[in-house]
Amino acid sequence: MPQVSPRRDDRSSAAFTANGPGEYEVAGVYVHGVRAPSAAGHELMLYAIDIDSVSVGHIPELIETPSDALLDDMGAIHILLIGVRTGSEFVAPHEIIKTVNRIEPNIVIPYGPDTGEEAEAAWQLVARELCGTVPAADDHLTTNRRQLPDPIDVRLLERKN
Repeated sequence: MPQVSPRRDDRSSAAFTANGPGEYEVAGVYVHGVRAPSAAGHELMLYAIDIDSVSVGHIPELIETPSDALLDDMGAIHILLIGVRTGSEFVAPHEIIKTVNRIEPNIVIPYGPDTGEEAEAAWQLVARELCGTVPAADDHLTTNRRQLPDPIDVRLLERKN
């Protein structure tokens, strides 16, 4: 049975870290963590975060394509942050595109922690396949439930150091 943390409305308190599966509510923000099957020694958590009726999903760098049941467990996702990595141990870009299409978010933000031409080409391929072009990077994203686009809009955010 998932654990629900005590409700904390004091925004001046210490930061909260969801570091495992379960359900959490902190300062009016609902977090649902789902453990994904992964290779031995590598724990992978998928998160759905509900903020003011907008659900933000985070899927880090996948080493296996998530099952439909796992994605269903995350619930509806409006904004999806999805990691794209290069290397044979990670899911290929075409499988990431299938995962995004299965989730059907309104906005998808592919990102890659890797640097270099090959890494950039991987997340750009995902962006291009989803929307036909590689959009220019924005320095921020602001939206609410009424402003969510349909169909999928791909956004890139500038890396902040």
